[in-house]
Amino acid sequence: MLLCGIINELNKSMSKTDQLSYFFCQATDLRINNATAVLRGLLYLLVSRQSSLVSHIREKHDHAGKALFDDANAWVALSEIFTNILQDPSLNSTYFIIDALDECVIDLLKLLDFIVLISSISSRVKWIVSSRNEAYIEQRLELNDSGIRLSLELKENTVQVSRAVDIYIDRCLSELPEIKYNQLLRDSVRKKMQQKANSTFL
Repeated sequence: MLLCGIINELNKSMSKTDQLSYFFCQATDLRINNATAVLRGLLYLLVSRQSSLVSHIREKHDHAGKALFDDANAWVALSEIFTNILQDPSLNSTYFIIDALDECVIDLLKLLDFIVLISSISSRVKWIVSSRNEAYIEQRLELNDSGIRLSLELKENTVQVSRAVDIYIDRCLSELPEIKYNQLLRDSVRKKMQQKANSTFL
């Protein structure tokens, strides 16, 4: 939910030429739990918003066909396309957002290494990634003073997270016409959702 809010805010504040490309990993869904899917999704959104970049995909696609995106070599092809796009002088300022890196269960280390490698290619590109606090992810991303780290699991942040969850619950409840005018029922549902949420958006 945090990254959904960040995406909404970026969409409001970005210039018309800025690009935003995002991907949400989910471990239980084979279509979105692997490194290749992450690159495919990020590329799709980026190219659909800045069509001049499609030439990088077309060049490879004309040679390999649909297999370019599906076969065993898809990671290699997509990572080359991604790298070429980041070096394209026409690339606008771009934000890449990946949610739940820890739920990328296939080739996560390959994806982390790739993010570190290509982060140095273009100053026009910014990355925002989220994950549960996993030391190996933080170490692999080589997080140092070059970025900002925010841990919602730290004790000092629990009050703000809990408050944000409560606001989200209230907003969701306000959109349910069945309980809109029944204060007793709405209070009961709110209390139950707060208990089940245990101060998390999950």
